[in-house]
Amino acid sequence: MTQKPQILQFWRQFFTDLFIGTFKKIVLFSLAGLAGGVITLFLFKWFMIADLDWESWIKTVVLLSCLLWFGGFGVIHAWIFAVAQIMEKKFIEAVHGLHDLLDLFTREVIARMPKINKSTSREEIEKQFDNIGKDFQNKLRLKGITGWIASIFFWVILKALKILFLDNVAEELFKNPRDQITSSDIEHAVRRVSVEIILAPITDTLVLLQIGNGILMLLIFSIPFAIFWLT
Repeated sequence: MTQKPQILQFWRQFFTDLFIGTFKKIVLFSLAGLAGGVITLFLFKWFMIADLDWESWIKTVVLLSCLLWFGGFGVIHAWIFAVAQIMEKKFIEAVHGLHDLLDLFTREVIARMPKINKSTSREEIEKQFDNIGKDFQNKLRLKGITGWIASIFFWVILKALKILFLDNVAEELFKNPRDQITSSDIEHAVRRVSVEIILAPITDTLVLLQIGNGILMLLIFSIPFAIFWLT
């Protein structure tokens, strides 16, 4: 069983890496997107503009407009790629942490409710779970703008964990009196919750998002070529 200080450290590192990693990846992907836009601009100039008998200033205006088009959309699509990759990575990393967090919260609910049993109302258990979640979040010390965003992200995690706890863990554990619930019972109930199965559709969607984003980027980049080719 992972101890509470280790779990706190895991989530602090998780959110720290989330924002530092996001910033680094967005910068790198932005440069890559801009570079892709510039390369596409040179291809456009070579195949579409070079042989046209236009005034030089007209060609300059067209090329500057295309630079904004290719460069702007290149950066935007690069951001989408970056965010999708980061989210996919963090969801995969979160699986281990979510199991440990659910295990910790389950033990604390049982510790704080000595008379808990199958007749205990769902609302009472839910209220205690929320209190534990708030206490844990306060100990994370998520401050500043990044801390505010992380708090929203963690709030979503807590909501998902509460549903898993109430619908799966609590249903199994509290069939027996509290004094008959062992540590192995808690571990078994928590491990039966398949966080991976819940996250799998999300990661699959993120992969599809990256594929769709790539196709859309190619279509957008092809528009100036199509316009000049058709005219």
